[in-house]
Amino acid sequence: MLREQFLIDAIKAGKLETLDGIYLEHKKPFFLFAYKLGLKEDEVEDMYQDVILSFYQNVKSGRLNKLNCSLRTYLFSIGKFKIYKHLKKVPRITINDKHIFYSEELMHFETDLQEERTEQIKASWDKLGERCQQVLNYFYYQSYSLDEIVKHLNYSSKDVLKSQKSRCLKKLKELICKPNE
Repeated sequence: MLREQFLIDAIKAGKLETLDGIYLEHKKPFFLFAYKLGLKEDEVEDMYQDVILSFYQNVKSGRLNKLNCSLRTYLFSIGKFKIYKHLKKVPRITINDKHIFYSEELMHFETDLQEERTEQIKASWDKLGERCQQVLNYFYYQSYSLDEIVKHLNYSSKDVLKSQKSRCLKKLKELICKPNE
């Protein structure tokens, strides 16, 4: 950690050649990591520059005075966040664990499928019994704890409620998979 502290102090002192060294030292490992996630070279280049810029700004602003991890770990954590944020925005189809990026035309098709799936889930929810709807609603949508639900719905114990919740989820999944029953 002494090396990392030396680098941070050098950047604070305005020694930009230190930042150049950091840039070059971590570039190749970062690129290899990003390529595994299916990114193109120009995307990775932009993200890596953003990572280095974020690091620099954090040091200069005083938000980063000391590292509790290696510099590489710190840079990669910034990079992972930026990559995952980017991947959420980019449409893709997954085939055999490989991402295939596709056109806007397929995005509309996917949107239609999502809307159809949402309607299917709503229809299945309506077929679910009222008690199951209450249990699942309180737990998943209103974030009640199991203890709160036991009191609110007058269950005899937490274990009974857990079993009921499990059966309700199973029933909902069955209804979603077989919507015409």
